[in-house]
Amino acid sequence: MGKYAVRKKSVEGHTTYHLLDPQRKMDFGVVPDIGNLGYNFKANGKDVLFAPDSFESYIQARGLGRGNPLMAPFANRIDRDYYYFQGKKYLLNDELKNFLRTPPLNYPIHGLLAYDTRWEVVRAHASDAAGASITSRLVFYKHPELMAQFPFAHINEITYTLKGGKLACSTKITNVGASPMPVHFGYHPYFVPDGPRDEWTLHIAAKSHWIVDDGLIPTGQTEPAETFLPESTKSLTLGKSYIDGGFTNLVRGRDGLAHFWTKGKNHQIEVVFDKGFSTAIVFAPLHTEMVCIEPQTGPTNAFNLQHEGKIQDLIVLKPQRIFQATFWIIPTGF
Repeated sequence: MGKYAVRKKSVEGHTTYHLLDPQRKMDFGVVPDIGNLGYNFKANGKDVLFAPDSFESYIQARGLGRGNPLMAPFANRIDRDYYYFQGKKYLLNDELKNFLRTPPLNYPIHGLLAYDTRWEVVRAHASDAAGASITSRLVFYKHPELMAQFPFAHINEITYTLKGGKLACSTKITNVGASPMPVHFGYHPYFVPDGPRDEWTLHIAAKSHWIVDDGLIPTGQTEPAETFLPESTKSLTLGKSYIDGGFTNLVRGRDGLAHFWTKGKNHQIEVVFDKGFSTAIVFAPLHTEMVCIEPQTGPTNAFNLQHEGKIQDLIVLKPQRIFQATFWIIPTGF
């Protein structure tokens, strides 16, 4: 075995692919036929991601509650059973049973693809120079029940690469249709630092917090991140705090990257956003000991916020063009 490897395995009757870095004892697993879920990431035998208890329990829960699930073609909530794009109204059809709702307001949530079984692995490769990688594809426009909810012909590709102690997740959207399409997606990674939750710390690389209504829908207005979470742009200790907030106006270095992190007793998990991701949702519940730092390409409810004139920067992809966004998960101290 070289510095890196890709191994194909059967786990609970599902075909999985594992990106391996034996030198650093890193193992990242993907299960393509469950939404191309990045279901497990270990460093030195210890969990970086909050992994499913089993695939069956994850499928039955229908909550995107473990691993690193994709949210697309919309991330997080939509505030009604329809959305607008370029002045046209598009209805969501419950009878197709391919999206979830969240109580108590039962808003549509987390897109259409997180549990889709039709992701296909198109490349798996490892080399000392390039690391270990896997690319999966879902040809969205071939599936009528997906197009009925989001009638924009496109192709989704996700490439995971493990190299140099860093896991990269790169998403490519190709508009193969004859009209512009809105782009809004994100990921919901669940992290598990070590030690007592009360002592975990968090750094948010953003200047602004999205002000939301009672349904966690952004109003279009922002406030300083420190107003919402004091010390969060430095190092916030979680203590007994419940956190659920969206952040924008990210703090980026000269390379355009924004560096978020959470840290336990010894384990630090850094989440680095490239310029494709403009919003972060940070979630730290009290009922389960984990922290989510979620990259999104725009605020929650972006389609309708743009229509209402509350934001002006919805990503619009022209025909035959490609949009790509990447984030990295970097565990240290494991």
